[in-house]
Amino acid sequence: MKKSAYAIIALVIFLAMMIINNLNMGNEAEKLQQERDNLTEQVAAFKDVREKNAAAFEETAKENERLKNNADDLKKEIDRLNSPVLYQDFLDAVRTVEDYKEEDSFNKAKDYFGFSLNGGFSPIDRAGNCPCSIHFKTGSIDWEPNSVLDLKEIGIEGEKIVLTYQTADMIRDDYQFIMSKTKGFDDETLRWRIEEVKTIKK
Repeated sequence: MKKSAYAIIALVIFLAMMIINNLNMGNEAEKLQQERDNLTEQVAAFKDVREKNAAAFEETAKENERLKNNADDLKKEIDRLNSPVLYQDFLDAVRTVEDYKEEDSFNKAKDYFGFSLNGGFSPIDRAGNCPCSIHFKTGSIDWEPNSVLDLKEIGIEGEKIVLTYQTADMIRDDYQFIMSKTKGFDDETLRWRIEEVKTIKK
């Protein structure tokens, strides 16, 4: 009888220990699950922060680029305001090109170029016929009457005026006239003359 009682007590104790152990294991599992959930939330939060930082970095880079462009534009505007070129100079420079483009004689057209021209003119035949070319340090153009059309852009480069003109269909590129106030080849009067003509892709 006593042995049976001891056996029952031992069984009860064993069962109690098993229950307690299972409870402890359940608590540990719950803790592990909670830690796992916390880590998942932390990873999600970190990912969100990283995406926000990436977006902020991209926005900052765009803002820096915009500020750089504004600074460049401001510098150009300051350079323009500091330029000694006056409004009347623009009018005179444009008048030179407007008169040049109306010329139908190559010999007369040469009078609109400045003595500072870094190049020369191609020889024409004995009868004075073209094709004729004008050569510059950066290239050359073929002179043809009625090839220069309308003024489309004005600019300043230091003490020089830049006038960009559209050209006729027979000319592949538009012309950019670099104007300087200088003497001519046969006229020592200081006036706005063509120093160089650059070609600009249409």
